[in-house]
Amino acid sequence: YQRRVHGGKDDVALKAKPKKKKKKKKKKDFFWMPIVHLVLFKFRHECFERINSQTGAVVARIRRLPGVLTVSMGENYTTRSLGYTHALTVTFVSKEAEAAYQVHAEHVDIRDNIFRPLQQDVPDRVLAMDYEAEILSNE
Repeated sequence: YQRRVHGGKDDVALKAKPKKKKKKKKKKDFFWMPIVHLVLFKFRHECFERINSQTGAVVARIRRLPGVLTVSMGENYTTRSLGYTHALTVTFVSKEAEAAYQVHAEHVDIRDNIFRPLQQDVPDRVLAMDYEAEILSNE
């Protein structure tokens, strides 16, 4: 309550103090453009068990490489894949990190000693592309 003095007499005004409005913290948007490396594979069907059993180890090996943010790999479960059986997605901090990944000994070993032997005699065995992803986040 506020106390006011009028003409020498105390007069109590019954006005409540206005409540301060709490300001909601506005989330700041930020823009991020990581590099996404997407690879589609065609593995021979008799090799599915072997590649699926190695997926966790392959993902873990790639995840440890410099500049890698995320890695995912899995087997296709739809009929719209045009024969591609598995996909690998790697997200990088920059184009430079993706370029370094391509020649890194760990990547070359995985490509040449795990993936390629399971793709022998498979036409159009790999489809790869890299793109700069536009991500707008409000976190």
